[in-house]
Amino acid sequence: MAEDPERAPRFLLLGNGNYGEWSIRMEAELIWKGLWDMVFVEVDTDGKSDDDVKAELQKLVAKRSAKKMAEARAEIILRVERDQLVHTRERDPKLIWEALTRAHRARGLGTRMTLRRKLLTAKKGAENMSAWINRVKGMALDLEDIGIKVAEEDKILALTAGLDETYDAFVMSLDSTDSTGLDFDRVADHLLNEDLRRASSSKHRVAETALAAREGKLQTCYRCGREGHIRAFCTATPLRGKGAPEQTAESATLAVVEGNYAF
Repeated sequence: MAEDPERAPRFLLLGNGNYGEWSIRMEAELIWKGLWDMVFVEVDTDGKSDDDVKAELQKLVAKRSAKKMAEARAEIILRVERDQLVHTRERDPKLIWEALTRAHRARGLGTRMTLRRKLLTAKKGAENMSAWINRVKGMALDLEDIGIKVAEEDKILALTAGLDETYDAFVMSLDSTDSTGLDFDRVADHLLNEDLRRASSSKHRVAETALAAREGKLQTCYRCGREGHIRAFCTATPLRGKGAPEQTAESATLAVVEGNYAF
């Protein structure tokens, strides 16, 4: 039976360095398909001794459906890269999950340094601010999932150091802020607000430019060279040769705003 494309998981296979994100998504996938209790068996410990809890746990593990265990095992194996298959030899999906967890949390110094370097040298690309914040969170999660505690200051440093120079004033304002209660989420909120302010300001400038163009407040028409109107409203024959005014970045921008594209 073919897998329903609407329910097919859309996340990367488990490899070296993405266990944190993978484990969250894989858990959600198994819960979605009613298979998580084949991997994670939970017992209520209230008012019970350690021996009672252990005995009840063993009973629940033994009562698992062989068919559902096989399905859970298959789901896990299909979501790992080839070099991770060495950890999936067991028939019990619970043991496979525990083996994968141990393997990825016991990474050596090289892996820890690679993940630290990845966090502290990351740069914001073309993604929006929300996506950048989530990318930094994900990199911090990858470190925490192999047992490395990431300090709030390190996460804030990664978040702000990855921004371009136009955010220097914003970063300087953080440096002069009382650090009491200043955590990653609070800085992320301020950064999102700053991004919204910039977007709003940019739209306002475009609107002002368009209004100035409609009111004929521009200095020179780059079609005829006269002052008091713009190309959009010019009825004169365009100048050619030496007498023609040069098209500036400002006039080109206004032409785009008015819907007049001169190429």
